[in-house]
Amino acid sequence: MPQQTKIFRVFVSSTFTDMKAERRLLQRNVFPRLEKFCEQNGAKFQAVDLRWGVSEESQLNQKTLDICLNEIARCQRITPKPNFIVLLGDRYGWQPLPTKIPAEEMKEIQSKIKQEEKKLIGEWYRLDENAIPAEYVLQPRGEKYAAYSDWEKVEKSIRTILRNAVSSLNLSDQKQVKYRSSATHQEIMRGALHPPEGTEKPEEHVLAMIRNTAGQPRDKWAEGFIDLIDGEPDTYSKEQLLDLKAELKKKLGNSCMTYSANWKDGQIELEDAKAFESKVYNFLEEIIKRQIEAIISPDEIDREVKLHGEFREKLTEHFQGRRETLNKISSYLDNDSENRPLSIVGEAGSGKSSVMARAIENHLKEKSNTFVVYRFIGTTSSSSHIVSLLQSVCLEIARAFNRTLESLAEEGREKSLYEMTGMTEIFKKCLALATEQKPIVLFLDALDQLSEADNARALYWLPRELPEHSKLIVSSLLDLQANLSGTILEKLPLLAEPEAQQILDQWFQSIHRKLTGSQYQEVLQKFSRTGLPIYLKLAFERTKYWHSYDTEYRLHDDVKGIINDFMDSLEEEHGREFVEYVICYLLSGRYQGLAENEILEILVFDKEHWKLFLKRTHPEHRSELKGVTKIPIVVWSRLYLDLEPYLTERDADGVPIITFFHRQFIEVLRKRYDLDKDESKI
Repeated sequence: MPQQTKIFRVFVSSTFTDMKAERRLLQRNVFPRLEKFCEQNGAKFQAVDLRWGVSEESQLNQKTLDICLNEIARCQRITPKPNFIVLLGDRYGWQPLPTKIPAEEMKEIQSKIKQEEKKLIGEWYRLDENAIPAEYVLQPRGEKYAAYSDWEKVEKSIRTILRNAVSSLNLSDQKQVKYRSSATHQEIMRGALHPPEGTEKPEEHVLAMIRNTAGQPRDKWAEGFIDLIDGEPDTYSKEQLLDLKAELKKKLGNSCMTYSANWKDGQIELEDAKAFESKVYNFLEEIIKRQIEAIISPDEIDREVKLHGEFREKLTEHFQGRRETLNKISSYLDNDSENRPLSIVGEAGSGKSSVMARAIENHLKEKSNTFVVYRFIGTTSSSSHIVSLLQSVCLEIARAFNRTLESLAEEGREKSLYEMTGMTEIFKKCLALATEQKPIVLFLDALDQLSEADNARALYWLPRELPEHSKLIVSSLLDLQANLSGTILEKLPLLAEPEAQQILDQWFQSIHRKLTGSQYQEVLQKFSRTGLPIYLKLAFERTKYWHSYDTEYRLHDDVKGIINDFMDSLEEEHGREFVEYVICYLLSGRYQGLAENEILEILVFDKEHWKLFLKRTHPEHRSELKGVTKIPIVVWSRLYLDLEPYLTERDADGVPIITFFHRQFIEVLRKRYDLDKDESKI
């Protein structure tokens, strides 16, 4: 789904037990002010604090660090800057085992360890040849090691074996990080010290706050605030922490700030809490202010064009095939004697939007003199309502021909700019602006995604005869085929298996993975029973997590079944109750969707859900959640981002709401959660 509102999403990186005071100040006094500041400027602020974002299930599955690093990557993708802040005291923190080790690296490690050590490593790491290149994967802890006190002993033994072996290998510093660094250190490397290529320079937007604590003990009395081994100070962790702070200071310069605290009655007390709050708030506000001025355009048409352009690029990223339909579209555009619109119709999930996107891309490349306008209906709030859709399209056309809508509406008829009948007439006038030197081509994808307001799906507003030098291509579900009489109808065929294979190969290549022969055949055989691109996409999302050592794998052979498989995986990852509550509330909205803030707030007011949420939260964090008025954003955002490929934002009485883009999802999920039978869920 294209991003319509500028979001500033900032990851908070620190160790947990020793930073409660600072995190509390940020959550209660700093982040709400930033939320308000962004809201006043047409943007959103989201602080990602993973105290509440990593469930017990994720910890047992050895996913903790992966979740943290993935969240940092998402922050960097959504928000160029600012997207990361660091809080550091006197604790280096938990040092996890590598979740993945390249096969070649493991081969070198095994050459340096004893037989009994190989046995232990072999119990916990399995070779996954679906990864490219192949890698060894750390296995889930399981119920036997559910208690961390039991797992800690095994973890320590494996860590020692790996570190001793790696110390005798000629590995680069970068490759040694996963063996020698704490989780917080690895977060900081990803977010501040060595971010991925292509991300904004950290020194321009990352803030590090380093605490100097007076009077803090250096023994077991400061447990939780320093690193200990059997009650004694951990010199390795202390040295690593000192090096980390020095590297941050060198990298960030003045953006690496210090503040003072005192040790009092076994706790940390900031010397000047207000000054700490001000430093963080002022730093972030200044960068956000500059970003808002630079990125949020006051011109709504430019913004709409940009959003639909981004959506088009996403749809064509791995596009393959559909040559027959694309040739028909190209022939229609080249036929000057044809004055009817062309309608591409097909089943739900048949790939109409992708075909339209590729046709747009092709025409933009081939016909530089043509003025091309396109909208993917339902992907933005303003494109889902017929009046705002026509306003947007007409404004873009009128501007390109140095006209205004007011002049097209004629004197005394300005009110027609806000009415269905008036905009229908202006729409025709805009198409008539086309000339031989500057033809107009308009693409409108997914007419079925229009809201029901003004009887838009009856398509009375759609011209059956086009002005000279103008072309109109639309797409729709078969449901609206009768309403498209008078247009040229072309039915989109199902996706051929060779094309599906090419697309699947590209998808896996883009994530550096593959499937075993039997797994690959499972996907293609099940896909061939539907021929629907949406099935292929869902199958990919499901199978990209399969390993070569998995012996049990199966896909349902229809869209309904694979959507339910997808939901099963979400429930396993995020908790069954949470996923069910979110989906039920989402689909029970008046327009089968809700605004994001409504989702966050309603889940807090639901006492039953709140109890379940607290139950899944670490006991040490429950007291910090008293008085909150909405679910912590990270809990919702992790689920939202997994659902994002299938969501869209629509206009509902002037408010943008989140809902599902594909009708199949709505139908399957309503049945899955008994929404049509069980009114207590609504």
